[in-house]
Amino acid sequence: MRSWKKNHGDDQGKSGRDSIVRGQALFNNRTINITGVGGLNDALGLPVIAGNCGTCHSSPNAGDHSMPLPINIGVSDVTNSLGVDYLPKITLRNKTTLQTVTTTDVARALITGKWADIGKVKGPVLRGLASRAPYFHNGSAQTLEDVLDFYNVRFSIGFTAQEKSDLVAFLNSL
Repeated sequence: MRSWKKNHGDDQGKSGRDSIVRGQALFNNRTINITGVGGLNDALGLPVIAGNCGTCHSSPNAGDHSMPLPINIGVSDVTNSLGVDYLPKITLRNKTTLQTVTTTDVARALITGKWADIGKVKGPVLRGLASRAPYFHNGSAQTLEDVLDFYNVRFSIGFTAQEKSDLVAFLNSL
């Protein structure tokens, strides 16, 4: 505590810590209506899951999955809100149903050969996240703010500017 005050001053240190605490509370408690996530909604047979960040990033203090859970949150979708025009597009056709899907990443389906695994990846550990930009497996988010913007749009969360700032402070502290 003393070294923080010495290097940063009482007010700045306290407000920085307060922001991290608020961000942690948001991470753990903000309700997110999780919809359309392959490997989660379909696996549980629930069109909507009232979850939070910890639903997918569930290991305490690390943000990793506590069990293997490859999921498709839409990062490789060609309509991704971050824009993935710089990536090649791959169109796949299911031989049985004749359904087609265009994606920027076949992902786990390359390993399993299963149609349901297209776009599914395992989320990374969040510890040390601040030093590993760009984010997402395809590098489509250049900053943590971009990551939060993606989730905000993808799940219609409605983060305020203050909430995004607090979440970034928390994620930077991991």
